[in-house]
Amino acid sequence: MSLDNLAGMFSQKSGVQQSMSSNIMSTIMSYMMQHFMQKGLGSFMNSSGGDKGSMQSSFTELQGGLNNDPHHPLVQQVKNNCGLQDDNQARMYTQQATGFLSEHANSDPQGLSSLFGSLGGGGGGAGLGQQQQGGGGGGRGIGDMVGGLLGGGGGGGEGRSSSSSSSSDNQNPSQQQQQQQQQQQQKKKGSGLGDMLGL
Repeated sequence: MSLDNLAGMFSQKSGVQQSMSSNIMSTIMSYMMQHFMQKGLGSFMNSSGGDKGSMQSSFTELQGGLNNDPHHPLVQQVKNNCGLQDDNQARMYTQQATGFLSEHANSDPQGLSSLFGSLGGGGGGAGLGQQQQGGGGGGRGIGDMVGGLLGGGGGGGEGRSSSSSSSSDNQNPSQQQQQQQQQQQQKKKGSGLGDMLGL
């Protein structure tokens, strides 16, 4: 089973366009992998779908939280990812899709378990959910890392130049100026890279 197959079946059942169905399904599954790994989804995946009861308890808990709450975090994610304007419409789609996934956990637990596994690459599923929810939180992490490395390099340069200028009197002013210019350029490059990577 693939996400496209699942989205196609949901689309036929609910009348929601297939591309939107696919967005809704992946959003719900990512959300569940982030929030429900310790609440039944983990054991459902580890048992390759054999532990249907734990999965149903996850869906029951999620559906209970969604009930008539258009401001539920998952509803808001679905709304944003699908470009919907109306909270209640987003809630209705989310509830329908969650119910559909719940039925599927009963009728084809192995298929659903392997689909969760393929979405999250096995144990990395929770990370995937967080990354999606954070709007590419991983990208910002890389930006911080690169910015930090460049910033650290620039800082080290300053330390070296100040110590060398104080210890060696024979360094002429033009060399010092050159060093300062290089440091400023390094800093500019650092911030430019950080900006580019989403800092």
